[in-house]
Amino acid sequence: MKVNKDILLNQYFDEAVEETKKIVSIPSYRRELAVGSPVHKDTRKVLSHCIELCKSWGFETFISDDYKYGYADYGKKDKLFGIICHLDVVPPGNISEWHNPPFQPKVIDGKLFGRGTFDDKGPTMMNLFAFKYLIDNGFEPDYTIRFIFGTSEETTWECMEAYVKNERLCDLGYVPDGHFPVVYAEKWISDVDLTGNFNCDFEIKGGEVYNAVNDLVSYKGPKTEEIKVELKKLNIDFFEKDGLLWVKGISSHGSLPFKGVAASSSLLYVLNKIGFTHPLVQFVAKYSHDNFEMKEIFGDLTDETGGLTACNGIIDLNKEKFLYTFNFRIPCTRDYDKEVNQKLKDFLKQYNIELTVKKIEDRVYFSKDGDIVKNIMSVYQEVTGDFDSQPIAIGGGTFAKSMPNMIAFGAEFDLEESTMHAYNEYVKIEDLKKMMEIYAKSLVKLTKIK
Repeated sequence: MKVNKDILLNQYFDEAVEETKKIVSIPSYRRELAVGSPVHKDTRKVLSHCIELCKSWGFETFISDDYKYGYADYGKKDKLFGIICHLDVVPPGNISEWHNPPFQPKVIDGKLFGRGTFDDKGPTMMNLFAFKYLIDNGFEPDYTIRFIFGTSEETTWECMEAYVKNERLCDLGYVPDGHFPVVYAEKWISDVDLTGNFNCDFEIKGGEVYNAVNDLVSYKGPKTEEIKVELKKLNIDFFEKDGLLWVKGISSHGSLPFKGVAASSSLLYVLNKIGFTHPLVQFVAKYSHDNFEMKEIFGDLTDETGGLTACNGIIDLNKEKFLYTFNFRIPCTRDYDKEVNQKLKDFLKQYNIELTVKKIEDRVYFSKDGDIVKNIMSVYQEVTGDFDSQPIAIGGGTFAKSMPNMIAFGAEFDLEESTMHAYNEYVKIEDLKKMMEIYAKSLVKLTKIK
């Protein structure tokens, strides 16, 4: 089947954008749950919306009893082709940092702003409507097509754990939550807690998730004026409110900590500079602050998939104990346990800091010469005219890790302009159009069995 770009964009794109706005307006980030409720009401709402949309198109649909996941099937072929999307988002953070309210999506200067417009609600709708165009125009895939909707990608992944435990795995498929042209490798991801007991006279608190650079932390304790002087020297913004000193940073995705500024790290660096002797202060200031590969501890772990990166997401330090988290992205060929987790655990003993591994995400690796990578590359080149870009490796962890034979395909075009997990998240309208065209043409090629 030949995709008619004019019909695709003129008859399907505007509705896809409107449906994107509808689900972006639902604040589906993780919060405290009502007693007896397995998921937040907004999670149920956004999942139900997508399922009802697919049902209105004639798909067979399913939602798990606990609303952790749902899916929509088209066709009854023997093999299953999956498109795994996620409907949860990271928290909006400090609302005052948004130029437009995060859950009131709006197109401004050719960009659709709102939390989740890019990660992952916009790409989800572009895929749904790309496929709707295909079946409306007579396309019959050789696979049953299954859109899988997860609800905890940004946190626990319990949605896909439940899916894999209870449902049929896909024979082939992709995840529109990575980068273009195609992601042939995804690094290991390790979430770890650094904890310890230490009596002190100050408190620091900030961050909400492991996989985003914290951009605001509070400080309560002595030497506030000295701290402010040093923060000014480093051009670190701060303010005082409710008897606390608030230090500001710049949020960024956990796989791109070098694009952000961890408020926690800046503060601990300053505390060390003015003589604080807390073990966490000393460790972070010497080995972690503005040092994303931490080579003094790990050495150079770089391979073809890139180097190691470390992101601090959460800090909770009080007068008796402390918690400090790292989200590590570890090159594919490395031994994540021996070369990172165990090495750091041994290193921290000199500071009386304990390390606990909270989560490990497996790596993903496809041959650049395999059929799926070659097919995706050919469609990407046809649509964009870009014959220079090559399959890439990323530090980000996508649902491609949740089951075999899944690959991350899109939806980010320009990593340097990434707004995933950042304030004022947006996606360009022109990029949404390119997504829709790429996914429509790719589904034609990928879902026909030779």
